[in-house]
Amino acid sequence: MGEGGSGNGSEAGTGTGAMSALVERLKPIAAVGESGSGNVSTERAGTAEADFAARMQQAKQVVFRVAYSVLHEAADAEEIAQDAFIRAYGQMGSLREPEKFRAWVCRIAFRLALNRRRSQGRRMARDTAWHESQARQVADGERAGEEREYLARLRNEIERLPEKLRSVVLLASVAGMEAGEVAAMLEIPSGTVRRRLHEARKKLIEVMKRR
Repeated sequence: MGEGGSGNGSEAGTGTGAMSALVERLKPIAAVGESGSGNVSTERAGTAEADFAARMQQAKQVVFRVAYSVLHEAADAEEIAQDAFIRAYGQMGSLREPEKFRAWVCRIAFRLALNRRRSQGRRMARDTAWHESQARQVADGERAGEEREYLARLRNEIERLPEKLRSVVLLASVAGMEAGEVAAMLEIPSGTVRRRLHEARKKLIEVMKRR
């Protein structure tokens, strides 16, 4: 594994060293399907590696955050992010619109993370930016227990949301993706993302007021 992410998962764990190691792991994949021999094949492989490394550099942090938002473990998110890039590299030929690479690889990472979570039977921890501001207002000392209880209850309520609402809360609030990015990743209109996010937050606010 490479370097771990930060405690809150806000920074990608796929650092420069990990990226270099990952590119080395991708070289055998680049050779698969290459026609010709000698310098032509070598140049093609080198160009593919350089192009992919540039795309990976641009997308690595958001891919890590997507995985982290599902697993809430930096080491697991790091592994999923690297697996997602490896899969993406092997399937680059199927991506007809290169400008959509970021959303495409995020979708791969999201699905891999969900599969990992299901296989391990983990609970999904989703600390959202919109509720953290409220949690910070809880005083230290005697009220620290109330803060922990509040966050635990909120996570439980997020777990109870319908999948279509959980997904947008997860990606928009935890991974910090814009509505357009979430829309591209989930392949739904941006307006639908905003409506679902509004509905999810409204439901959570209502249920949290009951106690």
